[in-house]
Amino acid sequence: MSWSPRPCALPWRSARQAPQELVGLVTEEWGTRYGRAARLGKNPTQPKTRIKNTGDDVYLLLRYVRTYLRTLWQGPQVQSLRQIFLQNFWIDERARVRWREPGDGEAGLPPSSMAIVSPYDLTTRYACRNDTRWKGFLAHVTETCDDDAVNIITDVTTTLATLYDIKALPAIHNRLAERNLLPGEHLVDGGYTSVVEQDQADREHGITLVGPVRKKRTRQSRKGNVFDRDAFTIDWDRQHAVCPQGKLSRQWATPPAITPYVQVRFSKEDCGQCSVKSGCTRSDRRTLTFLPQQLYERQAAARAAQQTTPWKANYAMRAGIESTVNEFVNGHGMRQARYRSRAKTHVQHVLTAIAVNIERVQQSTRRRRQNVSPEHPPRSRASWTGRASQGQPHGAQQGHPDVSGTPRKKPALRGTRREAVPSRDANCAMSCLAMSDQGCVGQHQHTFGTGELAT
Repeated sequence: MSWSPRPCALPWRSARQAPQELVGLVTEEWGTRYGRAARLGKNPTQPKTRIKNTGDDVYLLLRYVRTYLRTLWQGPQVQSLRQIFLQNFWIDERARVRWREPGDGEAGLPPSSMAIVSPYDLTTRYACRNDTRWKGFLAHVTETCDDDAVNIITDVTTTLATLYDIKALPAIHNRLAERNLLPGEHLVDGGYTSVVEQDQADREHGITLVGPVRKKRTRQSRKGNVFDRDAFTIDWDRQHAVCPQGKLSRQWATPPAITPYVQVRFSKEDCGQCSVKSGCTRSDRRTLTFLPQQLYERQAAARAAQQTTPWKANYAMRAGIESTVNEFVNGHGMRQARYRSRAKTHVQHVLTAIAVNIERVQQSTRRRRQNVSPEHPPRSRASWTGRASQGQPHGAQQGHPDVSGTPRKKPALRGTRREAVPSRDANCAMSCLAMSDQGCVGQHQHTFGTGELAT
């Protein structure tokens, strides 16, 4: 056990309200076990005995409260203790409290997306990515990345540590759309990229999502001596596929699924008599699965494009996000949560992003003042930090002729990446992140996720 739920906290609260109700429940052994907070180390003495005693005491306390202290049963402390108990113990057919262990089937431990790992913050989750392990949340930060403008943080999103990165991207785009900060091109890493997301971002927001599309991972694509999917010809109009030996498929189906796909099967007779069957499939007949035509063609085009030099040169801009990660982590302590709960930690993330924006704007203004020329007079601060709700530069409303001229091109964002941390949604604070006019939010934006450890 990495922590102890301390079941005596509830009797203490009850003792102040109705001390007579605790007669016969709290014993001297409870005072010895739970009289003061204790944290078990990696190798505690008599671990199984401690686990068994804790489970029995919590079970007894929960039954007692539900029977005699019904006014406390729906309280947050009781329900938190109940959830922690159910996730770590179970009751067998003989009404004995048993400790849950991995590999016990239905009586095993819950998945990481549901497991409570801290009695002080029930929304904290345990996550592991590569060599990084933490208990907390994920922060996804989006910033601009134009060469001719200062990079501005435009969005901060805090999610559960176990949430897939690709599921956070639609919410990021929706918030950018609400604040009129959508990019023309969004550079992200492979965790945020899929053909379905690229198609959705293009249809709903007109965004070109740039990121590496996952390579083929089938057995046939890994070995060069077998026929992979590209060796087959797909006839979309007639809904059949042709194998390298000229045989037509017999079945064409689109099973119900969250992500649509097409499944094609060839006949057992054709595959059984084929002379190159050993180089095609190990089953009695070949089966192909692929995306619908529109997504299939987009996938093929994306895989071909990401092998070209122009695509690699454009995507190389996303490498600049690593300096932003270093700025957040080492300069502002982004990986250490200062508050409990995702809601409060999100405020920390938003305020950190605002601080980074202010620092960048100040540095950019200072450099412009030092290198000013008569042909290019310095702009007012409003042209970098303001944005009109109608989409016009803020300086235009204030009468600044230097920013009210030709409209700038549509903004874009640079890549997406993650780290660990807890945080919360604050719309008023989030609006402060729109600290750039159309000129500052350039043609590229990137998104990354920063991680902080929950404390």
